[in-house]
Amino acid sequence: MQFELSRTPDAATLAAALRPLDPDAKVALDAAHGRLEVISSASSEQVVAALREAGFAAEPMEREVHVSGGSTCCGGCG
Repeated sequence: MQFELSRTPDAATLAAALRPLDPDAKVALDAAHGRLEVISSASSEQVVAALREAGFAAEPMEREVHVSGGSTCCGGCG
Protein backbone atom coordinates (compact mmCIF):
# COMPACT_ATOMS: atom_id res chain seq x y z
CA MET A 1 0.00 0.00 0.00
CA GLN A 2 1.19 3.49 -0.76
CA PHE A 3 0.73 6.84 0.90
CA GLU A 4 1.40 10.50 0.22
CA LEU A 5 3.02 12.24 3.20
CA SER A 6 2.58 15.86 4.25
CA ARG A 7 6.24 16.03 5.24
CA THR A 8 9.05 13.61 4.71
CA PRO A 9 10.89 12.00 7.62
CA ASP A 10 13.66 9.48 7.20
CA ALA A 11 12.74 5.84 6.57
CA ALA A 12 14.04 4.73 10.00
CA THR A 13 11.60 7.09 11.76
CA LEU A 14 8.73 5.72 9.67
CA ALA A 15 9.74 2.12 10.35
CA ALA A 16 9.89 2.85 14.10
CA ALA A 17 6.36 4.32 13.96
CA LEU A 18 5.04 1.19 12.26
CA ARG A 19 6.97 -1.39 14.30
CA PRO A 20 4.30 -1.67 17.05
CA LEU A 21 1.72 -2.59 14.38
CA ASP A 22 3.90 -5.04 12.49
CA PRO A 23 7.49 -5.78 13.51
CA ASP A 24 8.12 -7.19 10.02
CA ALA A 25 6.77 -4.17 8.12
CA LYS A 26 8.94 -2.98 5.25
CA VAL A 27 8.99 0.60 4.02
CA ALA A 28 10.31 2.29 0.89
CA LEU A 29 10.46 6.08 0.95
CA ASP A 30 10.58 8.42 -2.02
CA ALA A 31 11.52 11.55 -0.07
CA ALA A 32 11.72 13.76 -3.14
CA HIS A 33 8.03 13.16 -3.91
CA GLY A 34 6.71 12.55 -0.38
CA ARG A 35 5.62 9.01 -1.16
CA LEU A 36 5.78 6.00 1.09
CA GLU A 37 5.25 2.34 0.27
CA VAL A 38 4.47 0.00 3.16
CA ILE A 39 4.41 -3.77 2.99
CA SER A 40 2.69 -4.93 6.14
CA SER A 41 0.01 -7.13 7.62
CA ALA A 42 -1.53 -3.95 9.12
CA SER A 43 -4.46 -2.28 7.36
CA SER A 44 -4.19 1.01 5.53
CA GLU A 45 -6.24 2.66 8.29
CA GLN A 46 -3.88 1.33 10.96
CA VAL A 47 -0.85 2.64 9.07
CA VAL A 48 -2.42 6.09 8.66
CA ALA A 49 -3.27 6.17 12.39
CA ALA A 50 0.25 5.11 13.42
CA LEU A 51 1.82 7.74 11.17
CA ARG A 52 -0.56 10.39 12.51
CA GLU A 53 0.43 9.47 16.09
CA ALA A 54 4.07 9.93 15.07
CA GLY A 55 3.26 13.40 13.72
CA PHE A 56 2.99 12.67 10.00
CA ALA A 57 -0.19 13.23 8.00
CA ALA A 58 -0.61 10.52 5.39
CA GLU A 59 -3.22 9.84 2.73
CA PRO A 60 -3.55 6.52 0.90
CA MET A 61 -2.70 6.87 -2.78
CA GLU A 62 -5.54 5.96 -5.13
CA ARG A 63 -3.18 4.78 -7.85
CA GLU A 64 0.08 3.06 -7.00
CA VAL A 65 3.31 4.36 -8.52
CA HIS A 66 6.87 3.07 -8.55
CA VAL A 67 8.70 3.96 -5.35
CA SER A 68 12.45 3.65 -5.72
CA GLY A 69 13.60 0.73 -3.61
CA GLY A 70 10.07 -0.62 -3.30
CA SER A 71 8.37 -3.58 -4.90
CA THR A 72 5.77 -1.77 -7.02
CA CYS A 73 6.76 -1.51 -10.66
CA CYS A 74 4.45 -0.30 -13.40
CA GLY A 75 7.15 -0.67 -16.08
CA GLY A 76 7.03 3.03 -16.89
CA CYS A 77 10.47 4.04 -15.62
CA GLY A 78 12.96 4.73 -18.27
